[in-house]
Amino acid sequence: MSRRDQIEKDKQALLAKPWVKNHPIFTYDHIAEFYEMFVLYAEPRTKKADVRDILVTAKTLGLTDKFPIIAHALDDLASSYDDAVDFETFISDLTAKLGHPFDQKGRVQLFKLIDVDGKGTLDKGDLHKISEELRFNLTEDDIEEIIHNVAGYEAEDVSEEKFEKYLGKRVQRRQVEQEIYRNK
Repeated sequence: MSRRDQIEKDKQALLAKPWVKNHPIFTYDHIAEFYEMFVLYAEPRTKKADVRDILVTAKTLGLTDKFPIIAHALDDLASSYDDAVDFETFISDLTAKLGHPFDQKGRVQLFKLIDVDGKGTLDKGDLHKISEELRFNLTEDDIEEIIHNVAGYEAEDVSEEKFEKYLGKRVQRRQVEQEIYRNK
């Protein structure tokens, strides 16, 4: 069996695992793309990769400037590892770094990741950068509306506490909607 065939076989086995289907942040397609990138750096025998190698390539390609939020998470990950890791560990740790909206700790982690400057607040400039990085194409009016919805009408920025509470309410509402949809 060729190396490419073995990689494809391993990918299909990975994607069949229950945690992939039920991942709280990444879609099936995201995980497949991450895997294809990860195996480029993985040692064939151990199937482990050094995240620092991935980060160096991202920096060389200019991706850290283009996607500073993800680069920040990868940089944190790379500095936390002493050795190469397997793919499932990589995804698990990346998920923890990114934070997920289903619990308070995850929402706070998400805020800290987005707050690249460490100011403790998100202003219009921060939200504009996030919008560009995630390709949301939000207008200035959209960004102002977000700040007003989250922090109040005359607010100029969003605090960590208000961000966490707002996101918590949105997640709770989404979960109720999904439960209603499932029970139809």
